[in-house]
Amino acid sequence: MLFLVFGPALLLIFVSLNKCEHKFEQLPVYGKLENFKFVSASGDEITPETQLGKVTLYSTIQAGCPQNCAIDLLKYNMMVYQHYRKYQKKMGHIKFVSIVTDQDGNPVDDLTEVEFLMNDIVQGYDPSIWTLVTGDPKQIYDIENNGVNLVTMKSDTAFATKPYLEMLLIVDKENNLRLVRKGNQEGLIRDFKEHIALLQKQYDKAAYKARKEAE
Repeated sequence: MLFLVFGPALLLIFVSLNKCEHKFEQLPVYGKLENFKFVSASGDEITPETQLGKVTLYSTIQAGCPQNCAIDLLKYNMMVYQHYRKYQKKMGHIKFVSIVTDQDGNPVDDLTEVEFLMNDIVQGYDPSIWTLVTGDPKQIYDIENNGVNLVTMKSDTAFATKPYLEMLLIVDKENNLRLVRKGNQEGLIRDFKEHIALLQKQYDKAAYKARKEAE
């Protein structure tokens, strides 16, 4: 299991579940994702080593109702994926990884049905940008803070009473967790996209500073 120790008590959970919005100059670092392994439909592994140097956007997708179970797949597609698909020449380091589960959050080994659906409903679906994987989502969602665990939390209003299935994660190029947001509401998906841009701005500023120092 992954235990991340970070920030003020319950900050991550409150931001995620209570829909708080904060304006950061820089995204905080909540901890590092380690010791996970997922396998794509083509058999490629997704590990901390493969994601180094990439900004990875994690989510879950449910095989039984992928479009509107834990996340709003259509809005996520239109508002986030289509934007970064369009700008892959400049933003090719931004990748999407969706863990396919059943309606209880258990791993699903056969990705064929969901992959077929993605090709059908997602314009320009490219598995090299948006990768479907099998594996236990708890590897990255088992986040504990001050005795409160995201995986073990229950909510009657959450999909399958499991809030973690609804969460989108931003993980930076060093596998640090930088943001958690619900993915089932348009406003929160828009906020998620804005924070991706904010993280990219941090990288752009760092690159500009490095160039100046090298001159």
